[in-house]
Amino acid sequence: MYIYERDIWEKLLKYSCIVAYMPSGIVVRGICKYLRSKWEDPAIIVIDKPMKYAIPILGAHHGGNEVAYKLKELGITPIITTAMEYESGLSIGIGCRKGVKADEIFDAIVKGLYEIGAELKDVRVLATAEIKKGERGIIEAADRMKKPLMFVKTEDINLIRVVSDSKANKIGLRSVAEACALYYSKEKKLLLPKKVFGRVTIAIAR
Repeated sequence: MYIYERDIWEKLLKYSCIVAYMPSGIVVRGICKYLRSKWEDPAIIVIDKPMKYAIPILGAHHGGNEVAYKLKELGITPIITTAMEYESGLSIGIGCRKGVKADEIFDAIVKGLYEIGAELKDVRVLATAEIKKGERGIIEAADRMKKPLMFVKTEDINLIRVVSDSKANKIGLRSVAEACALYYSKEKKLLLPKKVFGRVTIAIAR
C-alpha cells in the first residue's frame, strides 16, 4: 500500500510497529522528521516490491526483528542487520528497585562483571523484565554503555528455569535478573547467579 497523505506518518506513530510495503527511501524521508528516540519510536520493517525480504530499519531490538521473523511464515525472508544476533558475548539480566539511577545500574554491572573476571567490552546485551520499561535508570545506563537493552515478556520469563528463589514471585514473575540473562544468552549458561548490589540485582549468562 502506497501512502500519499503527507501527514500519515505522524498518525502512524501511535502504533508500536509499522510494516511498510514501499521503497525504503520513501519511508526514511517520510518518517525522519517525526522521530523522537529509540525508546519512543515505532519499529519499522520495509518489505521489497517482490515481497521477498523484510528489513527492519528502525526499532530492530524493540519489535522490528521479531516481526520480521514472524513474516517468515508468509514466505518473506527476514534480513537482520543488528550486531547482537551475530556477536558472541555476555547477557546481563537486571532487576532493580523503582527509581534507581543510571549510576547505580552502571556500577552494579561493573561489579558483577568483576566477579567473573569480565569487562564491559565483553557484554553483548542487557535485559530486564518488560514491566521495567519505564525505568529511566536502566535505559540511561544502556545508552551510556552503547549496548542493546531488551525487555522480556512475563510469559517468557516464567518459562525459564532459574537457579535462585526470587522475591519477584510477589509480582507474578519467577525471576528477573537470572531469567532475563538466560533468555538472551546463546549458551544458556549462568556465569553469575543473581547478586544484589545496593538497590540493583545483576545476573550474567553466556
